[in-house]
Amino acid sequence: MDQYILGAKFCRESPKNGGVTIFVHDTLQCTNINLDEFCKEQDNEACAVRINLSSLTICIISIYRLPTGNFLHFLHTLDSILNFLHNTIEIIIYSEFNINYLNDNDKNSKLDNLLLSHNLYSTVNFQL
Repeated sequence: MDQYILGAKFCRESPKNGGVTIFVHDTLQCTNINLDEFCKEQDNEACAVRINLSSLTICIISIYRLPTGNFLHFLHTLDSILNFLHNTIEIIIYSEFNINYLNDNDKNSKLDNLLLSHNLYSTVNFQL
């Protein structure tokens, strides 16, 4: 990937060939934020970078939960990560939460409430 550098990563040991990464354009100044203490393979695999722009500092978080992962552990850990990063001006999360928003109202309500408690919201909307 020309013009991009690896900003952050988390690689799982088992099952092999999984984890999350963040690649950043090589013209941007970024700093890796170590989230290893919050990661548990298959339940929550996460990494983050802080990017300093001329008028703004943002934190980008990549997080993945396997469909078979423990959902409540995932929510607790996501809350811990967001509390850890509370002093970051802007937070962007991109993720594969593996929640069926069309059928699993309990899980999506819990996730949405957690995000709202940190002044975040989902930008993906589903319509039937």
